[in-house]
Amino acid sequence: MKKIYTYLTLLLLAMSPAMFTSCDTDDYWYDDYDDWYENEDDRYNKPYDEGCCQLVSMAQTLNGMWSGKAKNVVYENNNAYETQIYVDFTFTQYSKKSNNGVGYETDYVQAYDENGSPLFNPDGSPAYNTQTMQFKWYIDPRTYNIYMEYVDSGTRYLLDYNGRTNDSGFQLGWSDEYNKEIFDGVMEGINVDERVYFSCDRVTRTRAAGDTANPGKLLFGKGKGVKLNTEGLKWELPKR
Repeated sequence: MKKIYTYLTLLLLAMSPAMFTSCDTDDYWYDDYDDWYENEDDRYNKPYDEGCCQLVSMAQTLNGMWSGKAKNVVYENNNAYETQIYVDFTFTQYSKKSNNGVGYETDYVQAYDENGSPLFNPDGSPAYNTQTMQFKWYIDPRTYNIYMEYVDSGTRYLLDYNGRTNDSGFQLGWSDEYNKEIFDGVMEGINVDERVYFSCDRVTRTRAAGDTANPGKLLFGKGKGVKLNTEGLKWELPKR
């Protein structure tokens, strides 16, 4: 059943540029880095297309769909409330060289009936409850940190390029250890007291319009990688 929702996410990916803006993105290109950088709304909403090769390669590596598992930790009154989900992240660049763009997060949790028993589809596969949330993102050209802002709630998260603990950082790209492309990391809440620990694998690589480059087997981020421990955690859709 989760595959069906994954296909729906891919359909939303194809539609995403039109859904986020009604104007041609060419009208928004900035040649002046300082003006673009000083306005945080511009960093999320207006393509920056003048980055160096490493910045472009990182954005093109992030571009596409990633699927895996996540643990949400919300801190309230000195307590940590932990839950788990299956998750798809889809990133789309504004242009073939931009370091920012739009995206979707689709979450899945096992569905239960009113008696607390898990529900299944007629073919015996698990039934899921699901939600899809839009976000905008950019890679900071100075630090290579990744920033995300969710459209409906305005909540913002940081993925620290130089994070060196299990509570900070990310790894993005080709992993020799796992012999595949991975996206593991921690989304640290900026304006919300929350952390999202996730571990995902590449599903698709999405080409920005006109992009013919192959980022290759590159790895970005100095994070140790996330070793998720979700044993015994409740399945619950998060609010972002």
